[in-house]
Amino acid sequence: MCQKNTKKIIITALMAILYFIPLAASAEVVYPVPSYDNESLTKVREWEKNWVGKKIDQTNIDQVSEYIPEGFVSVYKNPEKWGAPVENFYFLIKAYEQFVDTKGMIDATQKYSPLVKMNADGWIENYADLAGVPFPAPKTGLELAWNFDFNTHGDSNHYANEGPVITPGQPVERSTQTERWELYYIHRVDVQPLPKYEKNKKGIHRGMFQHMFKPPESNNTRFFNLRYIDPEASDDGYMYYAPFRRIRRISVAQRTDTIDGSDFIYDDEYGWDGHVLRNTYKLIGRKDLLCCRRADNTKFERIPGQAVPSNIVRERINTYVVEVKNKDPNYVYSKRIWYLDPETYLVSWTEIYDDLGKFWKCFEVLETEFPTNAGGTKIVPAGYLTIDFQRTHAANLLINYKEIGLQKVDKSMFSISNLQKTY
Repeated sequence: MCQKNTKKIIITALMAILYFIPLAASAEVVYPVPSYDNESLTKVREWEKNWVGKKIDQTNIDQVSEYIPEGFVSVYKNPEKWGAPVENFYFLIKAYEQFVDTKGMIDATQKYSPLVKMNADGWIENYADLAGVPFPAPKTGLELAWNFDFNTHGDSNHYANEGPVITPGQPVERSTQTERWELYYIHRVDVQPLPKYEKNKKGIHRGMFQHMFKPPESNNTRFFNLRYIDPEASDDGYMYYAPFRRIRRISVAQRTDTIDGSDFIYDDEYGWDGHVLRNTYKLIGRKDLLCCRRADNTKFERIPGQAVPSNIVRERINTYVVEVKNKDPNYVYSKRIWYLDPETYLVSWTEIYDDLGKFWKCFEVLETEFPTNAGGTKIVPAGYLTIDFQRTHAANLLINYKEIGLQKVDKSMFSISNLQKTY
């Protein structure tokens, strides 16, 4: 009798193990996920045999136009309108190369993504306690937006940027030059403390400090911005305006103002620079686009008055297409269209429509792969190309990173007392 009972227990146990093995396997977090599966990649490699290394310009842009946003195609097709040099605009195509994020990002995704708790309003209830990619297999536009939001660009970084505001064909340009520091207090994956700073009484998400050097009239102007974890809390932004030696607060209403005569507003950085839930997100589908992911901006070629530089190198990526609409009915844009890189969750291209629904602007983020202090590399913005198609206007901003993954950041730089210092 005992033996029969023992056999029954063993059989029952084995059946239970066999039953739960598939469940465990199905719950496994798969990350990172490449842009293409094996079958799709084979087709891309066949296409690349004809295009890798080729110069794309006015003469052959139509043959690859399906892989470039329509607005930018018109720039290459009508170079004289956009201040092209004698040899016209051109770019090059390189082979697709999968990007694998840092070990810290991979480990954080494996650890925290199963713990994500989203409520009926779309808010992640344990938002400040998580890190990594919250939705490694995204199914909705909102999930993609959260993946974008959790990217900490190396947890902290320090970089300089410079670039002109351009009236195509005009040889005189107005240039900007700044230096910037960013520190993320939560969602940290590479640099201790992980995944967040425990001492954070104000509930800060990110701090940013910027020092301006050009144009000359803005030299020594400085400002900082604090974004809070609370989605209902407005940013705290303060600027020391050097010509008047005065500090003023940057209101939320000013975030839709253009920055220093460019075609950029404060909300435009990274594709969207604000709380996720201030927009709605609709996943439209997938689209292969040629994206600049490993830029060497020292090799770009441009003369004054030229709207976009030549010698950009782009690779084919299967992007997510997301329609983004602000919940404010009086917002300056009726919608944005994001083209989101599935390996970095950076917005590689953005198309923007005015409040009447008419196509207005197109931004390209020129990205580069940069080593971090914690090991591995991050793909981060190396520049922005912005084109205003209604005003026939442009701006180029090139970014040069000094350090990613700073081991120590002086938090006092995000304070009014720091703005009052004499530099």
